[in-house]
Amino acid sequence: MLLRSAATMIAMFLALPAWAQFTLGGGVDYMKWTEDTAPEVRETGMLAVLTGGWTMNRERGALFAWRGSVYGGDVDYEGATLFPPVRAIQGTTSYRGTTQEAQFRYRIRAGGSAWVDLVASGGIDLWERRLNSFQKENYLIGFARLGVELDRSDRGFVAGVGLKQPFHTYEEAYLDGMNPNPIELKPGKEPSAYAMLGYRFDAHWKLMGVFDALSLGESPSTGAFVPGFGSGQFFQPASTLYRIGVRVEYTFR
Repeated sequence: MLLRSAATMIAMFLALPAWAQFTLGGGVDYMKWTEDTAPEVRETGMLAVLTGGWTMNRERGALFAWRGSVYGGDVDYEGATLFPPVRAIQGTTSYRGTTQEAQFRYRIRAGGSAWVDLVASGGIDLWERRLNSFQKENYLIGFARLGVELDRSDRGFVAGVGLKQPFHTYEEAYLDGMNPNPIELKPGKEPSAYAMLGYRFDAHWKLMGVFDALSLGESPSTGAFVPGFGSGQFFQPASTLYRIGVRVEYTFR
């Protein structure tokens, strides 16, 4: 999945017109995933991130942009067994995913080399969460964002803040021997926030700290049969994902 996503990002990069403004970058995120269960499920660890972007090169007014990333890593798992008798366990969870986002921006000059963008966007977040050799989950989240960003073409501080609202949630949960396999779940849609603060060193290089969150409500339950356990009702508990990271980006002008 990641190779296909990376190939798609490169193809889009090569196909965009010469008057566009391109950004490539990377960094690391510390992530924390929690589920409202007893005992609580908690996953924490580091993800490697590669980013890409394109923005119309326009000084003011309406413009369009695209942002994308691929990410992955293995994180620590603390939780409990899925079936009775419930007991606490520890392990490792693997994450692999991509985010793709189309943006509409309205640019306002802010004096000197700075500008402010009002941003409205829509995108998808697609990832695989593999808990072990026999259990994994695939997520597809469609989301909308509203925010404001400060950037500049020369040296100085940059920043951004806004709200994110999922409008589509879909989860496939796989478990060896389960029937049906996978089961399909639809977690609840809850608003969350995102933010960025950084420094542009020149027209090309920028260093940023980023924060992003995703809140999912408890899903409706669905029935399934598991050998050795029998028939039961399964659901995705209310879950929260926090990512705090560092990015270095290079802008081609």
